Amino acid sequence: MDRSSQALSANLAYWRQKVFQRLFTFLALVCIPVYISSIYVFYLDNNWPMIAFDTLCYFILLIVLIPNSRLQDKTKFWIGSGLAYFIGVAMLYAVGPTGAGFLWLFMFPPFVAIFLGFYESIWAQLLNLASLIAMGLAYRADLLPWPMLPEYSPLIWVVVAINFIVLNAMLTLTISYLINKLSRSLLSTQTSRQATVIGLAKLAEYRDNETGEHLLRMRQYSRMLAQTLASDNKCQEEISADFIQDISLSAILHDIGKVGISDSILLKPGKLTSEEYQLMQAHPAIGAEVLSSLQAYAPQCSLLKMGHDIASCHHEKWDGSGYPNGLKGTDIPLSARIVALADVYDALTSPRCYKQPYSHQTAMRMIIEAKGQHFDPLLVEQLIKIETEFEKLSLGSLKKSSSDPYEVNNDSLTQLA
Repeated sequence: MDRSSQALSANLAYWRQKVFQRLFTFLALVCIPVYISSIYVFYLDNNWPMIAFDTLCYFILLIVLIPNSRLQDKTKFWIGSGLAYFIGVAMLYAVGPTGAGFLWLFMFPPFVAIFLGFYESIWAQLLNLASLIAMGLAYRADLLPWPMLPEYSPLIWVVVAINFIVLNAMLTLTISYLINKLSRSLLSTQTSRQATVIGLAKLAEYRDNETGEHLLRMRQYSRMLAQTLASDNKCQEEISADFIQDISLSAILHDIGKVGISDSILLKPGKLTSEEYQLMQAHPAIGAEVLSSLQAYAPQCSLLKMGHDIASCHHEKWDGSGYPNGLKGTDIPLSARIVALADVYDALTSPRCYKQPYSHQTAMRMIIEAKGQHFDPLLVEQLIKIETEFEKLSLGSLKKSSSDPYEVNNDSLTQLA
């Protein structure tokens, strides 16, 4: 499978999971009155098997909607789609050729097409066809517990079944075609968007004499921190799959404002003077201005919005002593707080034109000492949990010196990032 196919497959899997969760959550809510009314009707008819069946189906529907369950997405898709089939067959068997039974059965192949794919939907249509044929034969042989239907006949059943299958096939094929076209269009849009973001980031990267490894590490560090933070109950509402996906790309825009800083300052092989440092401090505002101008053309682009937050705020500090706006605590966007920590760690453990890299242990000690001052305390705690992964990534990307040749102090955190 080539990269394009892999990306398309991953893209489809992501959106199928999102659509499944929303659609079946809505279905679970809508089915509350449906479930209650069905139970009441079957109770009046003393039909306890159908009461048990409906209760089991609703219970299974709730199970597949449980977030972070051990069920694989594909298993959830089969169970959710299969519920439509079994409910449809059960309703037709118990009640007769009613709209409710046909409706559920009609939704089975489209559900399969949306969540599992075109070829699987063909099998779903064949299963529907086999079920209708079997039910027609059972009706002809008087094997179904249907009420007396004097105006109904096997011929009518055949006509209904043929129309049902044809219309169902038309709808399912249309859905499959549209999903394929939309997914490819979405992949193309995402690829173009990513290329644009990476291109913007490289403008600053080339100016700053960095390598592509820096951008790669920033993406990975930020994603790792966001994923770890997602497991914390305090941040589950703010950290979503979309947030993690966006920050893994938007993080590389953090220093886009450096395109407006002169080479004499940006590439100076030594400590900046007070005046030079003040000029360097303008790069967050420059980055914010650049990305704001782009947002005017794409106001709904979450990547640019997050990129703006990161570029403008990644030098703000938890205690309010950062720049350019002196934001404090949670007034600093979460994405910027994550990238600030990742950026400082990478700056400490990477060689720069004015310094050799510090060891992982030294970098962690400096970061922990700045907990609650420079950095969000919760983020530092999350970093401690996964510091081994950070160290592996750093060592895998860089040739590090065996010792720290420079004196370590907290001022280095500001100078390095």
